[in-house]
Amino acid sequence: MRAERAAALARRGAVAVSTNSGVDHLVCACGGERYGVPLAAVAQVLPSRPCTPMPGAVPALDGLVALSGRIVGVLSLARALGRPDPASDAEAAAGHLIVLRGVQAQPLALAVDRVLGIARASGKAAAEAADPDGLGHEAASVYAPQSGSETPGDGRLDFVVIDLPRLLRRALP
Repeated sequence: MRAERAAALARRGAVAVSTNSGVDHLVCACGGERYGVPLAAVAQVLPSRPCTPMPGAVPALDGLVALSGRIVGVLSLARALGRPDPASDAEAAAGHLIVLRGVQAQPLALAVDRVLGIARASGKAAAEAADPDGLGHEAASVYAPQSGSETPGDGRLDFVVIDLPRLLRRALP
């Protein structure tokens, strides 16, 4: 009888996990595109601030900022993905910094145009993002449409999942 009860509880737990599977992402905008950074990799989000340029740095590196007594490198997400930069300095100044956790030995932040919110990528999309054969080993690895809605532009946060290790390998030597 205990074995049957344990098996029933295990099945119930498996169903709950499968219906709630997925990974939360911080959705941000770079130009007209929306990208999702895994929420587990986000330490904090801050308003953009001026960076100190680094002579001879890789093109995607905007520069350095001081945050809470630490020097943090600021990587332009748009440039790291090969997208065009914001049209003006006013747009860049109105953006956000996404400070990352646990992805580099040195503290690192992503500069984005704006942060839009948090959305969950389906378990299938998250699994495809982890698949190195997904869309050609690119940092923008998979499209994550949000379920529960029929018409585009109705407040959904459809986005492209960013694979941070791939992005950082491509953008930083």
